Amino acid sequence: MATLNPQSLVTLWQIEQYGSFSATAKATGWSQPAISQQIKKLEAQCGSTLVQRTSHGVELTATGSMLARHGEAIADRLERAAREVEDYRHHRFDHLHLVAPPSICSTIAARTVVKLSMFTDIELSLIQMEPPEAIGLISQGKADTAAVFRYSSIPNFLHIGDDLTFHSLGYDPMRLLVRRSSGIAKRFEETGEPVPLSAAKDEHWIAGCPTCRANLVKLATRAGFKPDIRHCTDDYWATQNLVEVGMGVSLVPALDTHINLQGDLVACPIADDFAAREVGIVTRAGDHRPALGSLLEELERTSLKYLSAK
Repeated sequence: MATLNPQSLVTLWQIEQYGSFSATAKATGWSQPAISQQIKKLEAQCGSTLVQRTSHGVELTATGSMLARHGEAIADRLERAAREVEDYRHHRFDHLHLVAPPSICSTIAARTVVKLSMFTDIELSLIQMEPPEAIGLISQGKADTAAVFRYSSIPNFLHIGDDLTFHSLGYDPMRLLVRRSSGIAKRFEETGEPVPLSAAKDEHWIAGCPTCRANLVKLATRAGFKPDIRHCTDDYWATQNLVEVGMGVSLVPALDTHINLQGDLVACPIADDFAAREVGIVTRAGDHRPALGSLLEELERTSLKYLSAK
């Protein structure tokens, strides 16, 4: 097969976005015949129909949709290149975008932002987002680095492609969040020993994001029971309030308990080596900008206050 034209792939993706050849022509500045010619040539190269007409415009075939994803990636790269050129022209080399989930946002990331703003010329924008979406943002060139986590119980849930690099910062142990008046809390405070998750097998549970829920189910299965999940929220304050009023118990990362833990709640260590998550930083492979290096170094220093080596 002849080499596919990158512009034709981008045009195919734009047709998917705008829904017709005429709308694509209007949005891109290409003539409609030029767009039609690009698609005809692409279809001839692939030996397959890529676009089909419908009563409300056009839509891509399965093969067309597959190729459009490559066009989208090319368009994202071109947008990033244009943005980097613009930054070069205006000497904006030190403006970085850091993406992080809530617990990392309010601890490691927030302290890093403050430190860098006080002692460097780096301008850092912090964006709150869960790991799967954050990785997508980095791949698309719409952010510079992402703080992410991956659970020991489900190590392969977070796909990090060859175009990205993962830098481990350390491990964040999970905690069983219970009311201080509960039997579980009293036993922990008496012995000081980690609590087996099975101690809460008869409790109602408050789960977090879909990934956190999957981790809870995995750990509970290891402990020999199926958790009775009654509520799901990734809002830590909502979780605390639900536990406080007796609506259930929850599995939370130790990072969350650094923010603020209500006095009538106890975050018990768990007697399971898999009850932890690895925290790290994802960047684009080959991105060696000095400002990004300074950001990574500060994230590593700050994480020493919160994370363990294992």
